[in-house]
Amino acid sequence: MTEKIYDKDPYLTEFSATVTGCFINADATFDITLDRTAFFPNEGGQSCDKGTLNGLDVLNVELKDDDIVHVVKVYIPEGTTVECMIDWEHRFSNMQMHTGEHIFSGLVHSKFGFDNVGFHLSDNSATMDYNGKLSESEIHELEALANEVIWSNRKVRTFFPDESELETLDYRSKSGIKGAVRLVEIEGVDLCACCAPHVALTGEIGLIKIVSWESYKGGTRLNYLCGMRALADYSRLFTLESELSKLLNASKGDIFGAVEKVKTDLSDLEFKAVGLKRDKISEACYVLKKPILFMEGDNADLLRFAVSELKSRFNGAVAAFAGDDETGYRFILECDSHGLEKLFDDFKFEFDVKGGGRSGSYMGNVEGKQEDIVTFLESDKTFMI
Repeated sequence: MTEKIYDKDPYLTEFSATVTGCFINADATFDITLDRTAFFPNEGGQSCDKGTLNGLDVLNVELKDDDIVHVVKVYIPEGTTVECMIDWEHRFSNMQMHTGEHIFSGLVHSKFGFDNVGFHLSDNSATMDYNGKLSESEIHELEALANEVIWSNRKVRTFFPDESELETLDYRSKSGIKGAVRLVEIEGVDLCACCAPHVALTGEIGLIKIVSWESYKGGTRLNYLCGMRALADYSRLFTLESELSKLLNASKGDIFGAVEKVKTDLSDLEFKAVGLKRDKISEACYVLKKPILFMEGDNADLLRFAVSELKSRFNGAVAAFAGDDETGYRFILECDSHGLEKLFDDFKFEFDVKGGGRSGSYMGNVEGKQEDIVTFLESDKTFMI
C-alpha cells in the first residue's frame, strides 16, 4: 500500500520515494508505484495532481487497488530512488476549489438540509450538485455567506478519528466509504468525510463565485470558481470589457448604454433598409411583363409584400421567389380566381420542392435555377397572359 503523504502535508511539493513496481501499459506508457507519494490521484470527483518523477512528466495518477500508480512514458526499474515534484500552482488551485466546495456545501446543508450528491473538479470546470431546489436569491445569499466564512480565515483541520470517536461525530458523507474515514473540519461551518488535499486556513481560498446554475435531476447544479481560477476569470472578463469599450467608443461603466444605442441605431437602419427594399420591389413589379418576380435575400415579410404588389398589377396567378440558384428559393404561388392544385403538383414533379398550402395559395422552398423555374411557369397556361 502506498503511503499517502498528502494526507498529512498537502503543502509538500518535493519528496524522494522508492519505486516498488513498474508495469507497461497497452499504449506503451508505464504505471509506476512508489512506497510513498504526495501525488493525489483521480479520486472523489477531483482530477489528479500534475508534476514530475526524476524530471519525467507524470501523465496521470490513478488508484489501483491499494496502490497509487503514476503514469510516465519511460521505464523506471523497481528499487530506483526517484526525486518527485508536485506542480504547486495546479495543486493549490485544486485545494482552493475543493475547500470552497466544502464551505458552500456545509452552508447548503445547515440552512436548507440538502445534501451534496455530486462533485466534479477538473482543470476546465467545477460543479456542485444538490438534491434540492435552490432559488437565485438563495444562491446569492449562500455565496455571500461562504465568502464571509472565507474572509474570517477559519482553521481547516484534517484528521482520522478512531471508531469510537467517529460514532459520536455528525459529519457529511457519501455512502460507500471503505477503511479509515478521513474528516475535513472547517471551524464552525462543516465536517465532512473527504480524501483530497485542502488549505489550512479559509483565507487562502480568496473568494468563491457562483458563475451559473441549473436544475439537474430534480435538484440544483452549480458551476463555481475559487481563488486563482476566479481571478483568472475576472481578468478574462476585464479584458473583454476593455475591448468592448474600445469597439463601442464608450466608458467601461457605460457599455450597456452604448449597446442599447447600437441596437436602436440598427433598428432604425433596418427599418429604412426595409423601406428601400419595398420601393425596389414595387419598381420591379411595375416593369414586369409576367407575374413572376425573383428577388435577393430570404425575408418572408418582403416576399409577402412582393406577392401583394404583383396582385395589384396582375389578374390571376402570381409567383414570387426569394433566394439564389446556389442555396435555393423561398416561394409563394397565389391566385384569387382559381385553384393551383395542378400547377403545384407539376411544380413538385419537376423540381425539389418542400411546402404546401391550399387551393389558391402555396408556399415553401424549391431547389433549382431561376431560368428553369421561369421556363416552367411560362409554359403553364396559368401564367400565359
